[in-house]
Amino acid sequence: MMSKIRSRIIQFLQLSQCRFDVDGQKIHTCNACLTFLEQALLIERPGKPSRFMPYDKLNLDRLLFLINPAIRVH
Repeated sequence: MMSKIRSRIIQFLQLSQCRFDVDGQKIHTCNACLTFLEQALLIERPGKPSRFMPYDKLNLDRLLFLINPAIRVH
């Protein structure tokens, strides 16, 4: 499940032309750092508390808004 979600996030970032770097199990954007852990996704954003989101409860639309708020997801 982790690789499927990771692929979808990378695909979204490419389509939205958002700058990002992939470093092993981490994806860095200008607004967030996503770390893919065994059971959950860790989301770290400047000035915000870290969030752990279990993969089975992950809402991709909400996540994509959190990491790139300038993009609207329909």
